[in-house]
This record gives sequence, structure tokens and C-alpha cells, in this order.
Amino acid sequence: MTDSEDRKDGRPFRRSDVEVLMPRPLSEKVPVVGGIKTNDALQRAEEALARIADEFDGLLAEELAALDELMADYMVSKSSETLDKLFRRIHNLRGQGTTLGYPLVTRIGSSFCGYLIERNPDRPLRPDLVEQHLKALHIVMKEGKNADADSTAHAVAEALEQAVQREKL
Repeated sequence: MTDSEDRKDGRPFRRSDVEVLMPRPLSEKVPVVGGIKTNDALQRAEEALARIADEFDGLLAEELAALDELMADYMVSKSSETLDKLFRRIHNLRGQGTTLGYPLVTRIGSSFCGYLIERNPDRPLRPDLVEQHLKALHIVMKEGKNADADSTAHAVAEALEQAVQREKL
């Protein structure tokens, strides 16, 4: 209602007629006692994370296969919709990489996402740079969690980051 509206009984509505109820803090509503102990909750979380991390190897392979298909489609169509799908999938991988033991997936994914988001709009998109990011992700998958210790893998990630920086200018 606004100040100019009338009530059903014909009287004018005023802001002072409104009662504002403030919510109670959650700590007043929920008891502190009971429930799972903090250490037990942390142990469960770590166990769940370990299970997910073990599954991530297979998920990474599936994601890379899907990314390869999208890249092949993009090379033919040059569709912004396909490029957006590539971006979203790599963005999701980037978010999971470090947590699940693949920090280079996060680093390469961040470089890719940065390229698409921050590149100079006056320059055409470089499909070769997009493809190099995908190849780097394949190398990380092939090397597994050991890739993070590989100086060559870090050099590739750094080269991609530098190429992306040049494209932003």
C-alpha cells in the first residue's frame, strides 16, 4: 500500500499504522545443546570430500570429453552460445579443482575465464588460445594430481596467463 491508498473502511492509510516485526536472531530460536559434535561433523565432511575427490578423476575425463565436443562445435559455428557453454563448464571445473586436489585445473580454468571475461572487445576471439587452455586441462588430467608438482605444467599455465594478459590490452 502507498500513503495515498485508502483502507477498506474508508480511512486513509498512514505509515504509522504499520507494525514492523523484527525477526529474532537464529541463536534465540535454536538450542545450542544436542546435535552432532564439531569434530564428528568435520570428520564426516573430510570423508565425503575424499570420496568426491576420488570420483573427480572420472568426472574430469567426462567433462573434458564434453568440452572437446563443444570446442569442435564452436570451431564450425563460431556461436556465442557454444562459447558460453564452454565458459560455464570450465568455470565449474575451476571452482572444484583446488578443493578436489587439482590446483592446476583451477589455475588454467581461471586463465580461460579471465580471457573470455576481460579480453579486449576490439580484438577478435582467438580460438587457438581457447584450444590451448583445453589442451592444458587434458595434460593435467593425464598427469593426475602429480601435475601440480610438474614444473612444465606450471610453465604452461604461466604461458597461458601471459597470453591472456596480452589479449586484455
